[in-house]
Amino acid sequence: MPEDDKNRREKLVDDVETLVDEVNKAVRVAVVRGSEAAGAVGDNLRDTIRQTMKGVRAARDSVVMVRVNKESLERMDELVEAGVVNSRSEAAAFLIAEGITARQGLFDKISSKIDEIRKAKEELRKLLDEDETPPA
Repeated sequence: MPEDDKNRREKLVDDVETLVDEVNKAVRVAVVRGSEAAGAVGDNLRDTIRQTMKGVRAARDSVVMVRVNKESLERMDELVEAGVVNSRSEAAAFLIAEGITARQGLFDKISSKIDEIRKAKEELRKLLDEDETPPA
């Protein structure tokens, strides 16, 4: 094999090894940074949920019995296990509050329609009351 080909192959092998080393370093850095970022996101999420739960806990004065499916129960148990909430009850209250917040537009429309229904019922009651009043 000519010396020139041998030198090119050795250089190519060295270049590949250098590239592999650089990729390994980049991957290690990415993994460390990703792990740190994931931890920070988890901490931020936990803090946000805890802050939300403070408001939910303070306002919890009504009891509701509810049946949930297996997946919902698993999610509630995950919140308890992660230490985000102290009980399934708190998890349910948190998830309900978050669901209402997420669908606030829908609840605003429902409230508006309920107000219209209440007004219509009141008008009907007044009509019936007027109709029952004996003529003078």
